[in-house]
Amino acid sequence: MLTDLGGVVRPPRRLWRGRLPSAPGALAGRGGGAPGGDRSPPVALKVESPDILHKSEAGALRLGVADAAQARRAFDEVVGAARRHAPQARIDGVLVQEMVQGGTEMVVGLHQDPQFGPVVMVGLGGVFIEVLEDVVFGLAPLCREDALEMVRGLRGARILDGVRGRPRADLDALLDVLVAVSRLGADAGGAIRELDINPLIVLEPGRGALAVDTLVVLDTDGQP
Repeated sequence: MLTDLGGVVRPPRRLWRGRLPSAPGALAGRGGGAPGGDRSPPVALKVESPDILHKSEAGALRLGVADAAQARRAFDEVVGAARRHAPQARIDGVLVQEMVQGGTEMVVGLHQDPQFGPVVMVGLGGVFIEVLEDVVFGLAPLCREDALEMVRGLRGARILDGVRGRPRADLDALLDVLVAVSRLGADAGGAIRELDINPLIVLEPGRGALAVDTLVVLDTDGQP
């Protein structure tokens, strides 16, 4: 995965290509126990298909799956929803991913500007991106000072410092992601048309940041 190469961390996950076993231990690839057990938090299931970019719009996503019975039911539901949404779509399987508890939702993106080349975006994620549209853009590649200036340029940047009982966010981890994405875009030489991490969950200081959902669109112009 391109984001892995760029140093962006994602939660434990596993791709299942057939029906889930009756007692799927370590569904998300973490090790030990079925979902909802002592060592495994709830998981999310979403269809894996190059032809369905937005899983939630297709109804091919289930959250908070806590046990094996729910997992088997959710597997059938997301595959069925995907086939109804796009009957001709190629379905590679169902991605089972550990759900992240807590943290601050951010969005990080990259797109190719015809004049300036790769441009990085950061903003507040979740409902904030939909309602406030609080985002800042910067030219790749970024240094950490550039990334910090972008983050501090957000109108809602104080949320990262902890407000109204919310914990502080791991600002260093967020800056690491911005720099990594910017370098990935610069090194790709225009091959990445669009990259979207939404949400990026920024955890408490020292715990890092996790890319929960990632979309990468490659520039295939002129390719067979």
